[in-house]
Amino acid sequence: MQEAGERVSLAVRPDHVPLSLVIDFNMYSVPGGAWDAQAAFHTVQLASPDIFWTPHNGGHWVATRAEDVEMMLRDPARFSSKRVFLPRDDNAPRSLPLETDPPLHTELRKPLSRALFPKIVDDMEPRVRQLVDDLIDELIGQGECDFVADFANIMPMNIFLDLVDLPREERHRLLPLVEKFIKGGTLEARQEAQQAIFVYVTDIVRARRANPGNDLASIVVNASVGDEMISEMDAISYMTLILFGGLDTIAAMLSYITLFLATHPEHRATLIERLDDDRFVRDAMEELFRRFGIVQAARVIQEDFEYKGVTFRKNDTILPINMLCGLDDRRVDNPLEVRFDRERPARHLAFGAGPHSCPGATLARREIGIFLREWLRRIPDFSLKPGAKPFNLLGVTCGLETLELVWPTAGNGASS
Repeated sequence: MQEAGERVSLAVRPDHVPLSLVIDFNMYSVPGGAWDAQAAFHTVQLASPDIFWTPHNGGHWVATRAEDVEMMLRDPARFSSKRVFLPRDDNAPRSLPLETDPPLHTELRKPLSRALFPKIVDDMEPRVRQLVDDLIDELIGQGECDFVADFANIMPMNIFLDLVDLPREERHRLLPLVEKFIKGGTLEARQEAQQAIFVYVTDIVRARRANPGNDLASIVVNASVGDEMISEMDAISYMTLILFGGLDTIAAMLSYITLFLATHPEHRATLIERLDDDRFVRDAMEELFRRFGIVQAARVIQEDFEYKGVTFRKNDTILPINMLCGLDDRRVDNPLEVRFDRERPARHLAFGAGPHSCPGATLARREIGIFLREWLRRIPDFSLKPGAKPFNLLGVTCGLETLELVWPTAGNGASS
């Protein structure tokens, strides 16, 4: 996905787009984005009109300010989710339930929401905590790791496999495919990985439709709209979305938070000192979610109308950038600064808003909270490996490609 924008020629400016609102912006290649994705997008926010048009990735509008982004996410009647990826491809199969609107989206989402109720997440907590401890056990004596490959990717993968009632050993088969699809160096590599993932998910779907159990896979692939069960292809799309939603986003959040704590020992010390203060840890997590947003998904405009002096036409595409809601200086003082002592947690849209707010938000918060407590208690003194330069990948979900960490062990006594 990261190279998609580079392969598409620049779109011709439509007549209803004034030249003054045309900005050279490519969501897959933002100056400075390789080193600090959020700060790079924030620079665009400060330097551009609140709403502008770019000729990249098929030509589309971009909304950067919290007020506008939040409104668009909460108004599916005018801003449809029927296509969320850029460049927009109206011939591609839709990703369900992501690329649907109410009332269909409401019906499709119900089984997933029920499967992730807070009570169910409460019941999962001991398993998640044990998983985190087991992963730390494997790493702690080494004194170093690539956090993305050795922890951030594995933790949510194992939780996903537990949820769909598959052996955790399956991660050895599935993780390389997901990695190849997300970070493949060529279009051919990604297509090859996508086909392998399709085959993998198809096997799960057919098994759970033939012999359903109580696991998450059985619940979603046998979902019904009205009195009719969704088709096999829709079930495959649904399962694929859950796979990536549960892996890519959590891995990215974990990695950004860990990078920040590795490079800001004063914040890390404060958090360690107050790990038993549930309210403080919860507010600190929200501050980190605010600063390190990761998501941006497009919408399709459903009717002609004017908004804040901007003329929208039916079928225009717009990218409301979720991650910039928490970085809007009209709402947050010094938004690039992480402050655990803010009077109250600043608003953010790390988990979306409106009909498409993330149904897994409760589980995500629980996973990250458990990680923080367990990692900081057992590996409190960690830092970037000397010479390491974490590299950001930009896209619908932004994330780190690698994160090389070091910490003292009983044998070396120093993090170097």
